[in-house]
Amino acid sequence: MDTASQDPQSVLAAIDGSERFLVQQVFKPLGNEYRISIPSPGTTEEGPPLLFVKQKKLSIKEDIRFRLAPDAESHVFMIKSKTAFEFRGRHEVLDEQGQVIGLLEKAFGKSLLRSHWVVRDAAGTELFEAHEASWVIALVRRLAGLISDWLSALTWLPFNFVLLRDGQQVATYRRVLGKLRDRYVLELGPEFPGDRRLVLAFAVALDALQDR
Repeated sequence: MDTASQDPQSVLAAIDGSERFLVQQVFKPLGNEYRISIPSPGTTEEGPPLLFVKQKKLSIKEDIRFRLAPDAESHVFMIKSKTAFEFRGRHEVLDEQGQVIGLLEKAFGKSLLRSHWVVRDAAGTELFEAHEASWVIALVRRLAGLISDWLSALTWLPFNFVLLRDGQQVATYRRVLGKLRDRYVLELGPEFPGDRRLVLAFAVALDALQDR
């Protein structure tokens, strides 16, 4: 799909019709940027970009916008922190009109051993929770940074998540190995609940808001 000639409704319709996405980090020395595409079936190669994502730097509130083109003035949705210098890990997802469509919330208590997030809809109802897939890798990553500088490279072990609804797995988010820049594949199960914009916002937040 050529996003330059597509209207937001067409792009959002393509997103709503897919259960598999690729989030590709773009090399930028001064900020986090990403491209979101739908990969070809059975591959982890980037497809034609649907959304371009840019994290605003040096902002007192997190500001991450999802656009149809890298330098477009308008956006189709965005992530915005609830308060300046957000310490509680709560970030709203807003549509192009600034209306809240959901909330990303980091569970700090549960994240001591492995990262844990909760995603809610606009009414505050929990849509799904997500945590690192492996206890072992999560612990090794944390301990490596504390024990020795020689082990700091282990903090870049694969960063994989499982998404759960009522205790049942509804999606996975896995890093593609062997790539210079971070590349993740998001796969949704047929029973995945809620707005696709929320899960794509969550996927980007895992990298951008955790400095991965």
